[in-house]
Amino acid sequence: MREIPLSKCEREFINSSVEQGIRLDGRQLLEGRKVKLHFGGTWGRCLAALGQTQVIANVSCDVQPPKVSRPNEGMVHINVELTPLAAPYFEAGRQSEAGVLLTRQLEKCFKDSRCIDLESLCIVADKKVWNLRVDINVINHDGNLVDCASIAALAALLHFHRPDVTSTGDEIIIHSFAEKDPLPVTLFHQPVCVSFTTFENGTTVMDPSYTEERLGVTQLTLGLNAYRELCCLHFDHTTISKVSTDVLSLVMKDAINYATNLVRQIKETVRIDVEARYKKEAAKAFRFKNIIATDKITSMMTERIQIRLSKWHSSNKHKEEVEDPSDIEMKDDEESEDEEETEDTEIVRVGEGSAELITNSNPTVGEGGKNTWDSSDEEEMEDDDSDEIELIKIQKQEKKVLDNIELSDSEEETTCTVSTSDLL
Repeated sequence: MREIPLSKCEREFINSSVEQGIRLDGRQLLEGRKVKLHFGGTWGRCLAALGQTQVIANVSCDVQPPKVSRPNEGMVHINVELTPLAAPYFEAGRQSEAGVLLTRQLEKCFKDSRCIDLESLCIVADKKVWNLRVDINVINHDGNLVDCASIAALAALLHFHRPDVTSTGDEIIIHSFAEKDPLPVTLFHQPVCVSFTTFENGTTVMDPSYTEERLGVTQLTLGLNAYRELCCLHFDHTTISKVSTDVLSLVMKDAINYATNLVRQIKETVRIDVEARYKKEAAKAFRFKNIIATDKITSMMTERIQIRLSKWHSSNKHKEEVEDPSDIEMKDDEESEDEEETEDTEIVRVGEGSAELITNSNPTVGEGGKNTWDSSDEEEMEDDDSDEIELIKIQKQEKKVLDNIELSDSEEETTCTVSTSDLL
């Protein structure tokens, strides 16, 4: 299945909105989406959600001979899978161009930056080492796969614990988790990717969505760690643009601050989950079961749909100060119309430039429209039709004597002889 192209109206609308500093999801131009992390039942399995983009990373290990060029270092392999589950235009069992590019960017971020202590993965020099394998599967593609995949990979590596090993001469004993506590992977630093997209009008946005990625003319990906160091850089441009040369200097400060806070959040989330596992406190752990919506029919849902409004009425329960009072001044006739239309709903200000529509009425089943089969309507219909109905009096028919005569069905006739004396 091919990717559906954007229409001319969509392109013009998004370009004009971004030029005015407005994004469709209500974010600022240099604001990233909310990050959520959940971990599986085994070590090193993590689900990262960046908005609606979801990626699962799984870290596993096995014992293999080392490379001849590096006999005392372990090995790390990164594999990315893009299936039709992520987007319908991805083909199953076939490596796409986007998958190859994503794998190379992650290898530059984690392998080429030397963030993993490979020497700690050596069991016996020149004989046996640990081989780490990071398998990344994209669950849903809503833009910026590089950032979401790097977050999932880093969280999985920090969460992963390998078995302890004892070497006695030529014999190697791999202990189970019941015999000895597993050992975490040593990381020198924690890099993450931060992506930016620049449009034709020169506007640059952070953490682009899927639609914004398709409309952007340049794609900049920075690999940064908490020490404010640049680990990798990838710059891709579809067309020659004059605004491409100044993108790095404009967004570098915001990218460093965003990466620092993101790494701090990942480390804190992993620490809480690891402590909860050792203390066997399932309530504090971030498990996969916490993201399952038991009261929803749809599988993909959003907590809040943000819309940008130039005018709104704040509710009495949620009173907030409005920066510009002129934005909510309206005419008397418009206020009366709005009051009639918003009797059952309220518009509550959520953040800067965004609001939420709240329904006051709580229907028992669903959120359908007004009930057309109302009892009052039925009574009105009965009153209207009462004049048209003509009542006819039914009289009971009286029973006559002839009705009691029994008629014989026989065909035989009775005869008699009459004499002259009987006639006289």
